[in-house]
Order: sequence, then C-alpha cells, then structure tokens
Amino acid sequence: MDRRSYLNAGAAVAAAGATAGCLGGLFDNGPENVVLSEPDDQLADSSSLAYPAYGESFPTFTLSNPFAEASFSVADFGEPFLCTAFYAFCPAECILLLNSFGKVQARLLEADRADEIGLLAITFDPERDTPETLRTNADRRGINYQHPMWYYLRPRSADAAKQVVEEKLGLAYEKIGDVNGDAYEFTHISVTFLVNPDGVVERAYRGEQPAVDRLVDDSLTVQNAYSQDT
Repeated sequence: MDRRSYLNAGAAVAAAGATAGCLGGLFDNGPENVVLSEPDDQLADSSSLAYPAYGESFPTFTLSNPFAEASFSVADFGEPFLCTAFYAFCPAECILLLNSFGKVQARLLEADRADEIGLLAITFDPERDTPETLRTNADRRGINYQHPMWYYLRPRSADAAKQVVEEKLGLAYEKIGDVNGDAYEFTHISVTFLVNPDGVVERAYRGEQPAVDRLVDDSLTVQNAYSQDT
C-alpha cells in the first residue's frame, strides 16, 4: 500500500472512532484533531506531497531503541513528538538537522518541559549507525541521548529502514558513491514532523535546518492545548 492510500485509510478509521481526549476541530475551516492553524508555507494541495502533512494521520510503526530495553511504538506514545530521519555519516544536511534537535532538547530542558515532548531521530543507515556510532553522534550534536524523551530509532535492516522511512513516511533517499562498500553516502530530503497525541500531523517542516524557536513554540502550543483538554 502506498503512503497516500495508507494515510487515507488511517484518516477514515480516525473519523469513525474519535477518542474522548481528542480536541475535535479547534478551527472552523481546518481539519479535525489539530491545534495549530494551517501553515502558510505548505502547498495548498497536500495530496501532491509524498510525506504526511498538516491535518493528516501520521503512520504507525514500531522500531528498536538501542538505548532502551523496549522498542518504541508510535501508536503507544501519548505525548506530542518531533520526528525526523537521518544518517550519522551524513557530511552536511543531517549535521544541521540533528544540531537543531539538540538545541530543541536544550531549550526544553531549560524550560523544564523536556518530559512533555518526544524527540525521535530515525536512522535509515542501520548497518553503520550502531549504538556506538549513535553515542558519538549525540556527543557531537549536543544531545542527551539518555533522556527518557529522546529516541534514536534504528530499523533492524536496510530493507526495514526503506519500509518505514521511504514507504510509510514518504522520505525518499538513495545510496550513492561506494554502494558496495562502506564509504557510501545518501541523497535524501529532510523533513521534521510535529505530531500531536491523536497521531495527527500538526506541522511538516521541510529543510535541513528547521528554526529551533518555531519547533519549540509549536510543540509547546500543542502540548499546552492537550493539557488543558484533559
């Protein structure tokens, strides 16, 4: 099943059985179960996007967390979260992207709100992104990978990474260079998703260096709305 069909099916299920905790359309002209108003920097026809965008259901998946005893399941996560995909050996874009995530974590820690927002970084290079590599990545990017709301997620294989990152999330990537050796790179797009506790995308920030202030402010706005609703 392609990503658009998957999302449409998920949206139909969500519409058929909304939970008691959902916010249910805070904006008259917006989709159901969102907090933020429609972004002015998103394409008017989101169906042309390969990845889930504002107001659409975020795909569910379960991936290994190499620094925890249990795997991480999107379906079981009850807080807003930011999610992106990367590879640790990236020479450019992913450095900026994970730097931004590290700064977001630092800002949330300073505000004593880090326990309220999940930060998910999915590697699509599980063959090289071992736990030791991810620890090094965290040190270089200023990330506290041991914090309970930080999740390095590592698919079990290259094929599993394709299934989650490319097929479900719609984030295309391609191995280039020394494809049969260890010195390869990837061409890829960079998108950061903000997903609310109902599993709906509030924002899909395109680019390798999303604005830290915006990520923090939008995430806390969503969390504050859900906190008031409960």
